[in-house]
Amino acid sequence: MLDKVDPIPRAAPRLGTLSGSLYAWALAAGLLFVLAAGLPGHMTTDSVIQLAEGRTGAQRSFNPAFMSWLLGRLDSLLSGTSLFVAFNVALLFGALAALPRLAGRVHWLAAPVLLAVVLSPQVLIYQGAVWKDVFFANAAIAGTVLLAFAAERRGGALPGRAAWAAGLALLVVAALVRQNGILALGAGALAYGVATGSRQGWRRGVTAAGALVAAGLVLFLVVGLAMSRVMPSSSPQAAGAGLRVIQHFDLVGVAARDPKASLEPLETEDPEAAATLRSLAPQGYNPERVDNISDAPGLGEALWKTPKGAVARTWAHVATTEFPDYAAHRLEVFRQAFLTPDILACLPVTTGVQGPEAVLQELDMPARQDRRDRELYNYATWFFGTPVLSHLSFALVSLGVMTALILRGRPSDWVLAGLQAGALAFAGSFLAIALACDYRYLYFLDLAALFGLVHLALDPPWTAILRRFRK
Repeated sequence: MLDKVDPIPRAAPRLGTLSGSLYAWALAAGLLFVLAAGLPGHMTTDSVIQLAEGRTGAQRSFNPAFMSWLLGRLDSLLSGTSLFVAFNVALLFGALAALPRLAGRVHWLAAPVLLAVVLSPQVLIYQGAVWKDVFFANAAIAGTVLLAFAAERRGGALPGRAAWAAGLALLVVAALVRQNGILALGAGALAYGVATGSRQGWRRGVTAAGALVAAGLVLFLVVGLAMSRVMPSSSPQAAGAGLRVIQHFDLVGVAARDPKASLEPLETEDPEAAATLRSLAPQGYNPERVDNISDAPGLGEALWKTPKGAVARTWAHVATTEFPDYAAHRLEVFRQAFLTPDILACLPVTTGVQGPEAVLQELDMPARQDRRDRELYNYATWFFGTPVLSHLSFALVSLGVMTALILRGRPSDWVLAGLQAGALAFAGSFLAIALACDYRYLYFLDLAALFGLVHLALDPPWTAILRRFRK
């Protein structure tokens, strides 16, 4: 349901100014920089496998199917990942291009802030990476911006209902690409409800938020079911595999911390697997990433061969009766992902093309690490160990942006504050589900904060905030 919202009482957008022209030129130059740095795409093992899945129409990994399906469809139009990179970059730069319409003006700060954002590794290099993390972030940001237009219903903006529907669709796509990305949809719906309620009463706000959530969940389930038919899995273990891997990691983490921890009911149902877990957990545990379980030969195999449901029941038992060890393990894993104390161990950036040789041969795609790739990686190293590549820094920026938007209090501000809340919630969800410290996993937090800075630079809120406090 979309309630009627009157146009906001602000002057018509003043975009044909020198500062507006500078922003437009900075946006165009930034787009060219990013495409020149990214095309035809930087790829890692996940990217290569997902492209192969898209071409064959069958899943062979535990990744969400939508990303593989989209790669396959775009690859059928132009072989490779160039179309995907261009489409993905267009989502972000389209959102950036739309921001002046929401702001109603372009301050002189906007162009230099935009250029600084474009030159950050998170945009200049990451936007060329064929990763679901980047696509999720771009889709969530673009979808939220469309909801902001729906909340404003400005005369020069997209019609409210079309903006609402398109924003909903992009937020659902984001959730289909990253499972915990559903938090971005929830935060966007809540913020949209607040924006509506602040103008038309809280009953209508609750109705608007509920309608957005309900429509999103229905669309999510329908498309998810379609994906399971269009992209069937070739592995019988695919269903629920992601949750199973988290449970394995947690059991190994607890057993490594306390060799005497209770491992019931696994000790009763499969005593051999329980004994293997106790003896090999110290060797196979590293809070930086779950992959280290394979360093202990036989450990992963023993866990996968346990009786049906035994791992889930044991995990539930351990997470409650051995909670101090479970919590200590989870906090340490989250510390690695959020603070990245050893940035090099957390794969801060990738360039070129790399992946399993057999899959690259199947795709007829050679590995790549050319001069441009090396120069981009070298550029990124300038920022290693600095606030520019620090999730903590961007969490603080995100909190600041959200506070400023809430204090200013326009309908679109509430929705874009919801973007920051969703990014923070998304990052916080890794406290329970993190499996590795790879920097890209929390990329949404960084990009949302950078996007928020551009939005504030377009129309700095200090005058409106001071006026509000003086009343």
